[in-house]
Amino acid sequence: MYAMLVEINIKEGKEKEFLEVFERNHIGTREEPGNLRFDVLRDPKIRTRFYAYEVYENEDALEAHRQTAHYHRCVKELENIMSEPRSKIVFEWVLPVSYE
Repeated sequence: MYAMLVEINIKEGKEKEFLEVFERNHIGTREEPGNLRFDVLRDPKIRTRFYAYEVYENEDALEAHRQTAHYHRCVKELENIMSEPRSKIVFEWVLPVSYE
């Protein structure tokens, strides 16, 4: 399995717009066959900081996700509301054990 955490910082006052943009991406991603999890989280102390916790069957499933229309639309729409570029951490999967 392939997991990553994406940090997205939004300009003050753009939180509602972010949620509208990202909800479309969330719905589309959850419908992808290789996506196992796509959670959107908000920092309780920094209300303009959001995280996407994404789990895919493998790296190929993530690459397929990056080719979708909803992903490209989301990236484009986020450009004007982010306060800084997105950052991500890719994790090494430990448990549960994956039997690919």
